[in-house]
Amino acid sequence: MSCCSGGYCQFKFPEGPPLVDNPVSSLNASYQFLPYGTLLSEGEVVRIWMESGQAKSVIIEEKIPLSFSAQGAFSEEWEGRVFPWQLIALDSGMEYEDLMNWPSHPLYNPNETPVLLKFCHPIDVKPSLKMKFLGWLYKLRNL
Repeated sequence: MSCCSGGYCQFKFPEGPPLVDNPVSSLNASYQFLPYGTLLSEGEVVRIWMESGQAKSVIIEEKIPLSFSAQGAFSEEWEGRVFPWQLIALDSGMEYEDLMNWPSHPLYNPNETPVLLKFCHPIDVKPSLKMKFLGWLYKLRNL
């Protein structure tokens, strides 16, 4: 898979859970706006990825289909819920103005329902000094 037409940043993702359709700006992203929807479902383990080729496994906590109101734009409150649209734009790698006025964007497709994904990051256990020391002793014992 190549992320650029020049071919200078070619990489391959290792086997694992499915990848989300678009890259995120950070592996710590909590949200992602997918303008053309997705077949992924809530509770599914997926990998978010960056254009640099880094990937991280996360769980889809919520999949929220977005429909547009008569004025054709998102508001801070969406169907009774308040979403951090600036954080969503930052995590998705989009401009805030483009996201808020998506129906007027040149890439907007009225036949596709955009989706907002909310991710749950599993806890990564950092090895303690004791665990590292015991691992080192185990390696010495097995020499």
